[in-house]
Amino acid sequence: MGKINSRNKGASFERDIASKINKYLDDMGDRFPKFRDIPRIKRNLEQYQEKELGDLCFPKHTLECKRYASGNWYKEDWWKQTVTASEKTNTIPVLIWKYNHQPIRVCIPMYVLTKKLKIRNDKTVVLTFENWLETLASVL
Repeated sequence: MGKINSRNKGASFERDIASKINKYLDDMGDRFPKFRDIPRIKRNLEQYQEKELGDLCFPKHTLECKRYASGNWYKEDWWKQTVTASEKTNTIPVLIWKYNHQPIRVCIPMYVLTKKLKIRNDKTVVLTFENWLETLASVL
């Protein structure tokens, strides 16, 4: 087997995540009209031209996507990168990652889940991708 191009692998994962989020929004739009008006997610192609930008463009969020062959948890540097990008746009940092043969995971600040917490990006929670999608209704 040949060597896998990491840039292509990352771009493919970004497209897959965008597709999953857009499908969720379309499905929710059938039940809740407010979801029909939300702009659909797209890849941020400016990330290749300018430093410290997220991978995906989405209202109120900066999404950074990571796809690797092996591991089981996110790297602290990934979260720092996500927070730095989100601070440029004053949005919620969202780190989405996946390792081979493991489910997609999402790291977000804890304050997203409850209004009782102060806005801080150093206190995080990890969710399944599906559970994170369910949190979007309260943020969008």
